[in-house]
Amino acid sequence: MFPGPPLLARGRLSIALGSRWRRPVIPPPPVWPVFLLSIMGIGLSLLPRASVAQSVAVDGIVAGRAIAAFGRPTWLEGEYGRLSEGAEAPGERDAHFRGLAHLGLDWKPGERFRIHVHGVARMEPGTYGGDPAGVTEVFTQFREEMSPGTSIRFRAGTLFPGTSRENTQPIWSSPYTLTLSALNTWTGEELRLTGLETAVTTGAAGGELQLAATAFGVNDTLGALLAWRGWTMNDRLTTLGELLPLPPLASFRPGGGFADQRDDGTRPFQELDGRVGWQARARWERPQRAAMELSYLDNRGDRELRHGQYSWATRFWTAGGEIRLGLVTLVGEAAAGETGMGRQDAVHVDMDFRAGYVLASWASSKARLTARYDRFKNVDRDGTAEPNDETGDAWTLAAFWLPVPRFRLGIEWLDLRADRPAAAASGANPNTNGRRLEVEARLTF
Repeated sequence: MFPGPPLLARGRLSIALGSRWRRPVIPPPPVWPVFLLSIMGIGLSLLPRASVAQSVAVDGIVAGRAIAAFGRPTWLEGEYGRLSEGAEAPGERDAHFRGLAHLGLDWKPGERFRIHVHGVARMEPGTYGGDPAGVTEVFTQFREEMSPGTSIRFRAGTLFPGTSRENTQPIWSSPYTLTLSALNTWTGEELRLTGLETAVTTGAAGGELQLAATAFGVNDTLGALLAWRGWTMNDRLTTLGELLPLPPLASFRPGGGFADQRDDGTRPFQELDGRVGWQARARWERPQRAAMELSYLDNRGDRELRHGQYSWATRFWTAGGEIRLGLVTLVGEAAAGETGMGRQDAVHVDMDFRAGYVLASWASSKARLTARYDRFKNVDRDGTAEPNDETGDAWTLAAFWLPVPRFRLGIEWLDLRADRPAAAASGANPNTNGRRLEVEARLTF
């Protein structure tokens, strides 16, 4: 009903300094896709302004990170770790190196029209599930001025939901930290709206009011990662068509309650039931001063199994806001809702979930310091198969320095603490605590 765009070419590079992988690393094919986005973007940005600036805008990120990770193996290897890097077991440490490239292209063939494409490429170990390169967002926009101070905007395609108070920079990036909050990590992993968004913006109460509604599809498995894997923290954006691993729950084994679920993971962006979901949101903003936002989303999943995946019924509220006080910015965001799948007279999932964060960030022209606190919780309401209950929290401290324009050095410490009862029910250690120290060098263009 809502076909997604094709993936970019695939490639993978496995680099792990001091890592001890539990399975042999898959030999990597050529790594040119990792650098393709950055080469294209840098080339376009160097073209003469007269030939490009009128119609094409380019935003890009190229970054390298050195990481010390503490805790159990990552969920990206089909395990129970909550971070995108891990070690052999709780209490142990491994070192890693990662490369990352983002490219956003905006073509404006006229004053009212805009075409946007955002792609990503990653250098990851061959033991990771998922794709190392692909498209994360693509849409066409039409914007019309209805009157002085009032405009209407239409977007058709695949887009992020527009609710994050954290990912406020181009190509859905955050100025505050390297690792996203648990709430926006989940958004980046499992939530994308493929359909039509309509937004009206007008002046109100000394600021700007935007009311928006989206009819969407291709997000029927929204909730699978959250219930079966739990909350995680990273900045990894799932690409369209990507297949992500699930943990080795007992109910996935032959004869288990969910043995019919495909055994290679979950595909977050897939249409299964032919039903249209919707989101409505409202935002009031006084530029450079304050903002408030409220939204509600219902994907209207029918809970049935098709093609090895369940259509999850997921609905939730999101509220957020920010205040700027001179050089200090205060941001908060929270979500509360429910998700479920399967027949309720058999083994099934029904779960309530909540997550939120608050952060404070100080920034000057050359530096930024940020502290963030996250908290998340799942409540199992079905009492079948493994318990999906969990409660956790995390502290994140980040510091950035810009010695020259467009080049940034950063360091971040993350301490996440949470247990996963479902792991114990499947014969694994329920301790899913994780800590990570990251150092990054980043070029933007």
